Amino acid sequence: MAASRCFLDVVKLTDPRPGTVVTLAAGSRLDLRLRSGRWYVASQPGNLLLVLHEESELSFLVFDGAAATLRLERRLSRGDVVGEVCEVRIEVGEDDAAVAGRRSA
Repeated sequence: MAASRCFLDVVKLTDPRPGTVVTLAAGSRLDLRLRSGRWYVASQPGNLLLVLHEESELSFLVFDGAAATLRLERRLSRGDVVGEVCEVRIEVGEDDAAVAGRRSA
């Protein structure tokens, strides 16, 4: 019996601009690389599963679900003071643009 392979679509974003909208296919992965600092997930859509969280790199698996906003906050070393916010609108679809990981701002 031949082994089947599953190829995972990976969409990579580096320092997304405010207003960024990303359309992803269900089953794909979203990799975010943000400017240096300690970033925290402040609000996460239910159809994203966080699988990697380093200081400035995050990776999510994408599942089918409604469009929603992923909100990340960079905290200052003085405690819980938010120094910067990154919001990315996540849309899940099955069209060709979703498979390719369409980005707009």
